[in-house]
Amino acid sequence: MQRQIITVLALSCVLTAVAYGQTASPGAPVPPPTRAAKRAAAAGNATGGTSPANPSAVGMDQPVITLKGGCEPIGDITPSKDCVSTVTRAQFEKIANALQPDMAADARRGFATNYARLLIFSDAARALHLENDPNVQQIIQFVSQQVMAEGLKRHYTEQFAHPSDQQIEDYYNKNSAKYQEVTLQRIIIPNNPGTGDKPAVSDAEAAAAAERVRQRWVAGEDPVKLQQSVFEAAGVTAASTPEINLGAKRPGSLPVNHEGVFQLKAGEVSHAFGDPAASFIYKVVSVRQVPLTEVKDAIIKTLQQQQLQDKLEAIGKSATPVLNDEYFGPPPVAGTPATPGRPGAIGAPPAGNPPK
Repeated sequence: MQRQIITVLALSCVLTAVAYGQTASPGAPVPPPTRAAKRAAAAGNATGGTSPANPSAVGMDQPVITLKGGCEPIGDITPSKDCVSTVTRAQFEKIANALQPDMAADARRGFATNYARLLIFSDAARALHLENDPNVQQIIQFVSQQVMAEGLKRHYTEQFAHPSDQQIEDYYNKNSAKYQEVTLQRIIIPNNPGTGDKPAVSDAEAAAAAERVRQRWVAGEDPVKLQQSVFEAAGVTAASTPEINLGAKRPGSLPVNHEGVFQLKAGEVSHAFGDPAASFIYKVVSVRQVPLTEVKDAIIKTLQQQQLQDKLEAIGKSATPVLNDEYFGPPPVAGTPATPGRPGAIGAPPAGNPPK
């Protein structure tokens, strides 16, 4: 029984791999590798080949995997008529490129070793005619559905791989505020936590102290000297004085409650942003609108991900699963820990892995 389970799982793994036997379209982005491909790559990285691979020296019809002793009886198991004893370069590259087109040479060797073992077990499974076993057929059907779901994701990944110039320009214009770059300076004013003989300052007192520093900065005092003075006043001597110049920043690079800085004009000093440990004051040194040419690649990636996510969400919402509560029991209450063994929530199409 244990051997049958192993061969069933091996067969399902092989089916998963073979179902991906189509190469990506020329020029299309490489889809994310499946979990099976990642495991194969990891196994490949663990092998330490000493001589470089030379695939071009091997003909497409020449074997790259040979199963010595394959297609021979295993005890009382008679080999099936369609058992596999060799895999040609063309056959191997077809499945390797389908699983992970950019698989490195050393990773391919690890994958080939794993794939060869899968072939051995699947041949044994066919010798036992397990392809006709009702449970195996159910597993094949389940794995096929996983492969189709992943295939759908790949299909739309390729479809949305090349946003048009108009889409890119429209996104840039609609989100122009995201591409406003400001050069900033910042002064940090520590809040006195208080000691045994000196109570902590109140929020109002901290805000008033920060405003005085702000007014001095607006009046033209050197921010470096101001930073040193506020640290000394707070009794902070062990730490080095923070760097005043923050360099160029874009929206999203500062704490959320500090994002108002990006509304300022060049030369303006912000109000103090209060946090539990300190207050922060910024000065905008310069403002620059980043041109489309500098952010085009980033916008392309954003559009690819956004369009893919929107499409998958639309498909996912096209039908609503309704479970029979009498059979499955009532749905869990929000916040209740999941029952061990219960599948998690389904999001994007799952990778093509066999059930475990």
